[in-house]
Amino acid sequence: MVTLIVACVLSADPGAFAETGAAARTLGVGERVGVTGEVGVWVPRLTGTAQVGTGGTQFQLNEDLGVGEGNAGIAGEFGVWVDRWRFGGMGFAVNGGETQSADVAGTFGGTAIAVGDTITGSFSAWMAGAEVGYVLWRPMADEPWPWDASGGNRDAATKAMGSDGYPRFDVRVLLLGGGLAFHYDQQLTNQATGSSSTFDRTVACIYGGAGLDVQIGFEGRVPLLRGVRIYANAGAGPSIPDLETVWMVRVGFAFLIDDSIGAEFGYRLFDFDLVDGPSEVDGGLRGLFGGVTIRF
Repeated sequence: MVTLIVACVLSADPGAFAETGAAARTLGVGERVGVTGEVGVWVPRLTGTAQVGTGGTQFQLNEDLGVGEGNAGIAGEFGVWVDRWRFGGMGFAVNGGETQSADVAGTFGGTAIAVGDTITGSFSAWMAGAEVGYVLWRPMADEPWPWDASGGNRDAATKAMGSDGYPRFDVRVLLLGGGLAFHYDQQLTNQATGSSSTFDRTVACIYGGAGLDVQIGFEGRVPLLRGVRIYANAGAGPSIPDLETVWMVRVGFAFLIDDSIGAEFGYRLFDFDLVDGPSEVDGGLRGLFGGVTIRF
């Protein structure tokens, strides 16, 4: 439950919602509810294998079936931060395809392929999900652990907040959990024979994982930069009804210009295994992501 191009991204940053001029001077105290979101460009590469139909040949997705490297797709994320909780959602939509000369003979569904045949392949995929995060440990905040008493880390939490109301240094470790729906469609046409075949599958997934979010504030010491955010989130869980593992990884860093906007660069990975009777596609979408960070 994996990771540049310019896009629109809203970063998950509950510690930066203190209002300028009336900022909470203690990290973790007086932070209001925050709304964040993320919409950006993802350029994934499709890798893995596909074996479609009874007795079908196992083909390499990125070499044998004309799916290509993938086009620029859309990826997004949003969240609402309330105290230690984050409630949100995420998704993506990508596709790719090309025409090539077949290097491997075999069958894809009902379509036979001979070496040298001209084949046209394509794929499309989308994912939509909801996620809940809980900050288990925030070492520089007023209450590092959920069971700590208020004020137990007050001195360190006060020093961690910059004079501009932005954290000098803030680390959050989160537990993640959620559910998603994933759809994958792959088509292949043999131009020499006119035969076409399709693999189409939609699954759900319940997953768990963990996240790390680090913020570093500059307090005006670096021109045009308010701070830097570094993050890493990973999750995994079983697909339904296939009961195969789905993996997700999101990592990146953002250069924050002010309280509301910045630039983000990262990497996304979505790994899946789809089984439909005698057919199986064991693949992964992975690639660079980039955008503009906006916070409310």
